[in-house]
Formats: sequence, C-alpha cells, structure tokens
Amino acid sequence: KPVWPRYFSASVAQHHYNNREPPRFFRWFYDSEKNKDRLDGITEVFGERTWAQVIFDHTIQREYVVLYQPSTVSCYYRNINTTLPKPNLANVEYIGTALIDDLPVYHWIETDRTRGITFQYFETIRYREPKRIDVSNDREGRSETWLFYEFDACAQDPELYDVPLFIRATCTSF
Repeated sequence: KPVWPRYFSASVAQHHYNNREPPRFFRWFYDSEKNKDRLDGITEVFGERTWAQVIFDHTIQREYVVLYQPSTVSCYYRNINTTLPKPNLANVEYIGTALIDDLPVYHWIETDRTRGITFQYFETIRYREPKRIDVSNDREGRSETWLFYEFDACAQDPELYDVPLFIRATCTSF
C-alpha cells in the first residue's frame, strides 16, 4: 500500500472542475513533524495578481497569508478554513498501472458510496511518490485533480514555515 510522505516540497497544478475557478499552480511545502504546510504562488486579490505565501499552522489552527507586491508586503491571519490533501491511504485498492507524463505509476482507488466520493491516487513506480490525486464528489457535483511535479521527499528548512517576525508584527486578522 502507498504511504503519504512525512515531509516534502513539490510543484503542484490544481484543477477544479464543474466551476469557474481557473487552475492554480504553486509550490507546496509540508512537514508532518512541525504540523505545517506552506503554499507559494500567484493569486488574485482585489482584482490584482500578486505573489502569495500561505502558511498553515495546524497545531494552533492558524492560516497566515503574506502578499508581496512591488515595495509592499501585507500580512493577514485567520483560523484555517480550507483543507489540503493528506490522504489516509489505508483503504485504497490497487487497480493497476498507468502513465502520467510518460512516467509509469501505480493507480489506487477508494470509493465511499455513502458520501458519494471517489478518491484516486497515483504514485510513481520508481520512487513511490505522489504524482496525481483525483477527488470527485458526485453529491455536490464537484471534482478536482492535483498533479505533482518536481517532487522532493525530504525535510525542508524549518524557517520556511514561519512568517518572519518583522512581517508578522504587521499581520491583521481577516
């Protein structure tokens, strides 16, 4: 059975289907020991595209959003109100192999008929690293795909998961 990595950094493309939300591309850092995630990427705020760092501190249930524009840094915080996939893969069933971007992968699936959710997990055969996650929710008519690129299954600099103190001093609740 596959196992979700304890820490990593990866370039990720996230595609939402059945709604108007455009695809997102970001760098995702994760550390299970620190119980933190960080996403770096371009986002739209008040109609403007800006560079964002979003840090999720799951221990205190706090999300920090740091926005960077020319000569300006803004910081906001709130209680975490989103989820990032950290699947429990204990119940997935192996259904075969496939190719993603010409890489051979193992294909796993779990179906929860009670909730109307189908979860598919693809991992590289060579390194057993995440390559793709598909989640569809038939009841809500939603589905999404997470494609993993440049996956690095190693611990990252622990400071990546902390907002620098001089920026944190300016953080505003939202």
